Amino acid sequence: MLRLDHITFACEDPRRLAAFWAEFLDGYTAEDSGGSWRAVGKGPTLLFNEMEKSSTIELPIHVDVNVPDREAELQRLLGLGARLVETKSHSAGELEEIWTVMRDPEGNGFCVQSPSNTQGRFIGNVTFSCAEPTPLGRFWAGALGWPDEEIDEGFLQALRDAGVDEREFEGFYATRDPGGSRPRLLFQRRERSRPESYPIHLDLLADDREAEVERLQKGGATVVETKTLGDLTWTVMRDPDGNPFCVE
Repeated sequence: MLRLDHITFACEDPRRLAAFWAEFLDGYTAEDSGGSWRAVGKGPTLLFNEMEKSSTIELPIHVDVNVPDREAELQRLLGLGARLVETKSHSAGELEEIWTVMRDPEGNGFCVQSPSNTQGRFIGNVTFSCAEPTPLGRFWAGALGWPDEEIDEGFLQALRDAGVDEREFEGFYATRDPGGSRPRLLFQRRERSRPESYPIHLDLLADDREAEVERLQKGGATVVETKTLGDLTWTVMRDPDGNPFCVE
């Protein structure tokens, strides 16, 4: 089975970007990784590679960061070199969600939100924008061996009471490591760009890379190429929606 190894950012200055994210997230430190840089902590490792990327406004993949106090966090982020894009909200009856879209020092978009009872600053979601959340989400759930995230029936009933059409419930899908580790993968029905070079992708670790590549192809993924650098070999793939990822 596959494991999430890194969330990888393409960037011009890996050291600077690793330092930003290490300062942003609780318990992270920036480390040199032989030309690349990493931000390493209690959550997923973030890898920063000097790579070409297309500039894009709406990222196909972005991270959502949970913080205890969203408004207070915005000022701290601006001081670290982030840029404010906009604050958005969505309400349905008594339910309301507020989040702020920001960009890191190299323009990578991310969202800041404050779910109830949040302790610390951590990556809560890796979010995919897509046309059909459930099929894409189940591809990734199958790839990682993660189950569907159960949706609280009380939450769904509150949406019904607010007049939300039940067909809208198919507009999102989530899957989470059954061991409880973060982040979960969230798939949302949303307009997305299709950049030539993605700013963010996932790197997966396999016990048997070739066997996993074959399994993923049967699930609808495609192979782009296999690369070797020193003792390291990895295969670049694309999921059924065209999002790139790597299997090592």
